Formats: sequence, structure tokens, C-alpha cells
Amino acid sequence: MNKNIIVSNVSDESFALGVGYAHSQEIDISDLIALKSFINNEFCPRFLQDHVTEETLGHGLKGKSVYIVSTHSAYYSRNELAMRNYLIASAAKENGAEFVALVEPDLFYSAQDRGPRTLDHPQVSDFASREKFVGQPCSAEMYAQLLKTSGVDSVMTVHNHKPDVMRNIYQKVYPTGNSHKIPVFLNLDISPLIANYILRSGLVRLWNYGEHVGFVAPDEGAVDFVKRVREFTGLHNSVLVTFKKTRMGQRDVKVDLSEDVELLKGKDIFILDDMVRTGGTIAANINAISESKSCRPANIFFYSTHSTISPEARENLNSPHLNQFITSNTIPSVLNRDIQGRLRKKIVVLKIEKWIANAIRHCLEEARYPDEIYGINSVTQSDDFYEVDLSTKNPLHNKSRVQQYELTI
Repeated sequence: MNKNIIVSNVSDESFALGVGYAHSQEIDISDLIALKSFINNEFCPRFLQDHVTEETLGHGLKGKSVYIVSTHSAYYSRNELAMRNYLIASAAKENGAEFVALVEPDLFYSAQDRGPRTLDHPQVSDFASREKFVGQPCSAEMYAQLLKTSGVDSVMTVHNHKPDVMRNIYQKVYPTGNSHKIPVFLNLDISPLIANYILRSGLVRLWNYGEHVGFVAPDEGAVDFVKRVREFTGLHNSVLVTFKKTRMGQRDVKVDLSEDVELLKGKDIFILDDMVRTGGTIAANINAISESKSCRPANIFFYSTHSTISPEARENLNSPHLNQFITSNTIPSVLNRDIQGRLRKKIVVLKIEKWIANAIRHCLEEARYPDEIYGINSVTQSDDFYEVDLSTKNPLHNKSRVQQYELTI
């Protein structure tokens, strides 16, 4: 068994298998850990050990680092997967593991980051904003506490919705950090990969450093991400426009167009966001743009890192005004084209297992911060970090992928 081992809370989970393979782990996850469920549905993981002696009993993972890759599953709820994470981490530590990290690209419960007594959150500064959370827990903090109790030393995630808030939560739960000089909370910035794809895809006109390109932040929360992607592309003559979102209800979103919306006229525009659940926000953005007399973009493309393809999202993303929908496979069910219907004609999935394996190698094993390794130079290197997956029904399927970043960087 290698010093650093990658396991998962579902033994045949494709994303975890891909990360292990990209990390040069030759042993299958199912040969490293047995994931048993008893007749009463209780879960019991067991790390497998070939030769057990009285001296090695309980020390089979001594000196080793264990990385638990956890993603969405079609067969188990997030609640079940979270419980599996706790027990796997506990089993690793009880069997002598020196370091345990949870690698969860779409971090569980991180959207539930407020409770009735949360006072240091930027969105709960007054009584009215706190009152609506009366009676519920701050589940993000509870999840962090349970991970620490179970033996997790560090958590790595991708494009978290509110990374500063989550970082504060984990610093509160882990006030002294860990003994391995590795950050307790690591949020990977996927911007260089998205910039690479925009430059190489052939979707947009790159002439004169992007004078025909527009970037759109669908709400104020997406602005920083959109700015980073634009900077990484090097398309300095492109425009960036921010819209304002007002949530009228759980599934009712109103979008107020920016005064700069006229700048998008005739351009190839990219709307960029962190997540899709129902697609209400992106539908409101697309409708607002397409109905505006002062804005007639040539093409509209939408990117989201974490995508749950619910029935509502499938309908909203099938807008005739949307040319292509690009996402990553942090929620692997997005790859199941059998349930995507018409959406498979315009969906492009960036498979990021290689990128995650690279981050494990540099951030967790070498204890380096993501900013140290994923700077501006990583845009061209990103060719090796992801793979493009799309249906044969997508018109991009037979289109050659041209390396175009040299024209702009």
C-alpha cells in the first residue's frame, strides 16, 4: 500500500476512481477499503490489510495519509454520505493514519452557513436577516465540527459559494489548525481552467484581445469569480457587466439589468456562476438579455461549476437563446446523458479529476496554498488538468479543438 491513498465513501464512484487513477494509484479503491452495510442498514467501513500481525494490528495505516474523495451519489443521500465520511475518517485514524483529508468538490452543507445566533456573517447584520433562520442550525459549522471529531485534518473543496465565510467557520472549529502545517480549509479556484476552455473552445471571437467578448456576472455574488476568469483569459478588451438579482420567492427571481448592458450588443457573452439547482437565476438572466431592445448579443454561453440537473434546471437551460451550457463534473450525475433529454444537445462537461489529483499532490502532500500553484501561468498548463465530455448530439462534437490561448496571452 502506498504512503498516500485515495478512497471514497462509495467504492465504485467514477469521480473518485478517476482521481485515484490520475494520482497514479494502481490499486482499486475497493481493494483498499471495504464499505459494508449490515442488515440493519448501519454502515461499517474497513481498511483492508494483507498481513496482520500482533504488532501491526490497529496500525495498518501508520505513517500514511488518507484522502477521502466525496461527491454526489445517485444512490445515497448527502446525509448518508456525510455519515460515511465520518466513519471512514475515524477508521483511518483508529488504524494509525497520520493525516486524513476530505476532498469534497461540492462541499456538503456549505450553503447552510447561517443560524439564528450567527453574528459574524456578512448577511446577518440586522434582526430581520437573522429572524428568518430562527429554529434551524448553522449546519455548515456543525458539519465542520463533526468532521474534526471524526479525525479529518483538512478539507479541500472547489469554487465554494462563500469561501471567506467557510474559511472563518473552519478556523473557528479548528482554532489551532492542524499539526501538519496544511491549511484546514482549501478552496480551489477553477478560474484558470474555465479561462483555458474559453480560449481553446472556438466558441468566441478572440480578435483584438476580445473586443467581441462580454462577461456577465448574474448577481453581485459572482463578480469576483467573473473578474478572475476574465483576467486569466487575457481578453483585456472584453467587457464585464454585472446584473442585480432580487429573489422574490424560493423559485422566483427578478433581474435588474445594468446600465452597461448596451455594451453586450453584438458580442459573444459568457454568463458565469458557481452553481445551478433549478436554473431560475440563469433563466431570468437570459430572458432579461434576450428581451432587452438595447442588448442583442451574438451568442450566449453559460458556465456553472456545480450543476444539479433537476427537472426545472433541464427546462430552464433549454432556452432557445442559450447556445451552450458548460459545467464541471463536481456533481457526477451531470454526465448521465440518459436523463438530460434535449439538454444534451448543448451541454459540455469539463471532467476535472486530473486537476483534483494535481491539487492533492501539491496542496495536501506538499502543503502549498492553491494560489502558489494556480497562477496566471497555469492557464496554458490547464490542458493537462481536464477533459471535455459531450454528447454526439452536441454540434461541438465534431468541431476541432484549437489551442488559441497563444493569440491572447
